[in-house]
Amino acid sequence: MLRLPVVRELRCARFRRLRPLADGRQRGVPIVRHYWGRFLDRHRAAIRGRGLEIGTTATIRHYGGAALAHADALDLAPHDPEITIVADLTDAGAIPSDAYDCFVNQFTMHLVYDLDSAFYHSLRILRPGGTLLVNFPSVEYLFARGLDMGTGAPLFVHWQFTPLQVENLLRRCGLEDADCELELFGNLFARIAYQMNVPAEELTRVELEHVDPGHPLLVCVRVVKPEGWDVPAPPRREPWLPAVTPVHWNPVMGHYADE
Repeated sequence: MLRLPVVRELRCARFRRLRPLADGRQRGVPIVRHYWGRFLDRHRAAIRGRGLEIGTTATIRHYGGAALAHADALDLAPHDPEITIVADLTDAGAIPSDAYDCFVNQFTMHLVYDLDSAFYHSLRILRPGGTLLVNFPSVEYLFARGLDMGTGAPLFVHWQFTPLQVENLLRRCGLEDADCELELFGNLFARIAYQMNVPAEELTRVELEHVDPGHPLLVCVRVVKPEGWDVPAPPRREPWLPAVTPVHWNPVMGHYADE
């Protein structure tokens, strides 16, 4: 027998399925994007001066506004007119050190095999006192066949992060507690809802805002580059990748692409 409220019982019954809701078609605001937006809103004062973003400048322009004097976008290939810097973040020695006041590195680190090199360059290119805003998904769809987004190379998910894993990455790059702030978002229900393609608009405030450190969905970090930061570049590591033909991303199917 259904218990009251019936609407909630029926809502949870939708999760008894083998494919995400709407067969993966994009619906509303993804829960991870909702969390990231809240984090950026709290730290928008750091998005100023010369700013850098992965793949586009839309985020830094939106949150930085008039405080942003110059905006650059970085990616592996010049797939869009906004891309002003073509580079691999794990091998970005051509980008000058101490060049930016802020770097929004979003939804990228789980796609990078060589975490230490990518994080090292993310800090190196900042001026002392500059701010890195970066996120680390704890749960994500895996792109089992690879995902071609037309950005220069097929994408694979190499990592799904625990907070402890992120903390150790920060320390391997010479950072201390005073240099960084780590914030968790999500809970068990939010994780399941995200995997099931439930948009943020369909969760209650409690379901979105409750934070369970044992079941985070997204780890967000603010780092202020310390004065005198001088850490040697880590040795670069190359991944093994499967010999598969990647699927092609499109704005309708998103992660499920053309499977």
